[in-house]
Amino acid sequence: MGAGSMAGAIQNLKTNRALLKKRKFKNLRKQLQESSGKIDLKLKKVTPQELFCIKQKIRKRYRRDSRIETEIYMISRALRLGFCTSILFCNQLNF
Repeated sequence: MGAGSMAGAIQNLKTNRALLKKRKFKNLRKQLQESSGKIDLKLKKVTPQELFCIKQKIRKRYRRDSRIETEIYMISRALRLGFCTSILFCNQLNF
């Protein structure tokens, strides 16, 4: 019943493998360039001093973000600890 569909799937795999073997990197790159419509990247020219300022901004933002993340982690941990402690304390009072 399913033998015909399996034979078709196997044949399809063999065909795909044969197509992959024929591909070369140069051809693949050319295909990608043609399909995207873009060939060259046009990057903004930046002086070394401007590049240094950009890097400093990125580092400052990273430090700020990591500090905020640490603060959020510590606050959530304190809240969890307080919540668990209150549950244990209330359970001991009921006994």
